[in-house]
Amino acid sequence: MAVRSCWILAGTGTHCRIRRSRASQTCSMGDMSGEYAGHARTGMFSASKNCVQILTTFDMGPSTKRKRLQPVVEVLQDSGSDSYSEDNDDDDNEQPAPQAKRLSKPSKSAVRPTTWHKADLKNTALPEYQHFTPDCIDLPFQYFTRYFDDQIIRHITYQTNLYAAQKDINTTFTTNENEILTFVTILIYMGIVELPSVDDYWARETRVPQVANLMSSKRFRLLKRVIHFNDNTMIYGTSDRFFKIRPLFNPQSVDEVMVAYKGKKAGKLRQYIKSKPDKWGFKLFARASEDGFIHDMVLYQGKTTLEAHDVPLKPEQEGLGATSQIVSVLVSTMSFPTTTAIYADNFFTSLELVRYLRDHNCRYTGTARENRIGKPLLRTIKEMVPRGCDYVTSDDGILAVRWKDNKTVTLLSTDMGVGPMSTVIRYCSETKKREPVSYPAVIRSYNANMGGIDKSDMLVHLYRTPMKSKRWYLRLFAYIIDVSLTNAWVVYKRDCKALAPPSSRRSSSSFVESLTSSTDVPKPVRGHRSRTPNLAVRFDMSLFHAPVHGERQTCKHCSRKGNIMSLRLPCTCCQIVFCAVHRVTLICWIRAN
Repeated sequence: MAVRSCWILAGTGTHCRIRRSRASQTCSMGDMSGEYAGHARTGMFSASKNCVQILTTFDMGPSTKRKRLQPVVEVLQDSGSDSYSEDNDDDDNEQPAPQAKRLSKPSKSAVRPTTWHKADLKNTALPEYQHFTPDCIDLPFQYFTRYFDDQIIRHITYQTNLYAAQKDINTTFTTNENEILTFVTILIYMGIVELPSVDDYWARETRVPQVANLMSSKRFRLLKRVIHFNDNTMIYGTSDRFFKIRPLFNPQSVDEVMVAYKGKKAGKLRQYIKSKPDKWGFKLFARASEDGFIHDMVLYQGKTTLEAHDVPLKPEQEGLGATSQIVSVLVSTMSFPTTTAIYADNFFTSLELVRYLRDHNCRYTGTARENRIGKPLLRTIKEMVPRGCDYVTSDDGILAVRWKDNKTVTLLSTDMGVGPMSTVIRYCSETKKREPVSYPAVIRSYNANMGGIDKSDMLVHLYRTPMKSKRWYLRLFAYIIDVSLTNAWVVYKRDCKALAPPSSRRSSSSFVESLTSSTDVPKPVRGHRSRTPNLAVRFDMSLFHAPVHGERQTCKHCSRKGNIMSLRLPCTCCQIVFCAVHRVTLICWIRAN
C-alpha cells in the first residue's frame, strides 16, 4: 500500500509535520538525520520536556495531550515535564555562560509584497513509498544498537574514565564498554519493572535477578556518580549551556519533546510551560516521522540555541524569525527534502517561512496565527459565521485557507489544495440536527499527518528510564536511551509487518535478555550475608534469651564500631551475638547504638 511520508514540527503550543517520500535510512544512531528504510512519514516539532517534544524536564512526563482545532483539526502541543526527585549524587554543577547574541529577527524591508487572488492550489502527488521487509528479522537488541551504537558507548567509556581521573574519585577506578552497556541495560530494565527505590532491586525482599545478577548495587551507584559525556576542561569560554550532554545529541536525530525535570540544578535551562501536563523540563525542537521515529533535534537554550547547535545560518535564513530559523535548520538535515511534505503548528508557521521553504522546493502545510500571514483576501474570523471555508492563493503559489467548524482555523500550504472537497457531519445547536459541513482536503491532510509527535511521546512515556540525580544532564542521557529504544521499536514493528510483533514491554524485556546473552558480563561477587533476626522475636521480653555455644560470629555492636571480636555464643532465640563487654549492657531486645 502506498504511503506518503511526513515530517512533523511542533513547538510551544503548536506542531508541524512533513509528509515525505521514503527512501533508505541509515541505521546508525550516529547519523539519525538520514531516514531509515522502513519509515513512512516524518515529522518535526518543538517542545517546552519540551519533547517536544522537547521535554522541559528530562524526566519524561505523561504523553502529550491532543487539542483539536475544531473537532477535526488537531493542534499538537509540546509535552510538558513532570517533577522528578533527586538523589545525593556528587558532581560538579558548573554551567557554561550564556551568550548575549540574540536570534535574528526578520527585516521588515526584506518582506516581499504578496498578491492574493481567488484560486485553489493544484495538488501534486509525492512519489509513492513501499516498505520492503528484510529477509531476516534481527533481535530487538540489534535494532537498539543501530541507534545507541558502539561509537556512543566508546565515547561514554572514555569520558567516564577521564572524569574519574580528573576528580580522583577512586585511583583504581576504570570501566569498559561492556560495563557501560550493562549499566544502560539495567536502566532500561528499571524502566520496565518499576520499584519505589533503586536499592529495592538489590534488597533481599524485592530483589530483581535481571538487575542484581548483572552488577552489584555498590558498582551501579559508583558508575552513576562518575558517568560523564564531555571533557570538563573544555567548558570554559563556550556559550553552549548543554555542553555536558552535547556529544550525545550531535550524532543523533530526535523528535521534539519535553523532558520532565523539576530540579533547580539546571538553572535557566529548565523551562516552565503552564499549558503542558509536565510543566517543568528541558525544551527541545525536533523532527519525527508519523509513526513516532525521531530524526533530528535542537536543544533550546535561549539566545544561543542555534549557535550551540553548530549549524551556520545562510544569508536567506538570517532574515527569518527565530522559530522559522529553527524549522529551516531542522529541514536542512533531511536527506530528501524535495520529496517531503512538512507539517507544523502555528508556533512555527509564518508567510516568510512558507515562502523560504517553497523557494527550496520543500512542501509545507501548517496552521498559522493571524499576525503572521499578512493580509490575504479572506473573510475575517468574525465574518466566518456559518460553518465552511474560504481560501485564496498568492501569486507565488501559497494557499491560505480559513475553515470554520466549531471554531475557526487558518492554514498556509504549498502542498495541498482545498479540493477535492469532502463533508463531515456536525451537530448544529440552532437547528438541533446533525448537518454536513464542507471539509477541505488540506485540512484532512493536516489532521492525518500530525500525530507522529504524540506517538513518539507516548512510546517514550510507556517505560521511561529512571534517572534521579542532582546532575541535571543525566535526565537528558536517560531520554537519549528512551528515544533509541523507541526508534528501534518503531523500525522493528515495520520489519515485522508480516508477522505479529510482541508487545512493547516484551520487546524491551527481550532486549535485556539479548544483551546479557551476547556480552560477557562478570557476575558480581557477594560476601557472606549476615543473618538479620526477626524483630518481633528479638524484642519480645517474654521469651528466654540465653547464649548457646555455636559457630564463631562477630559481636554486632563491636562490628559497627570497627572493632571485630569473634565469639561462639549467639542468642538461642534471635542468634544475635554480643561480646562479654556488651553482654551486660546490651541485651537482645535493646538496640545497639
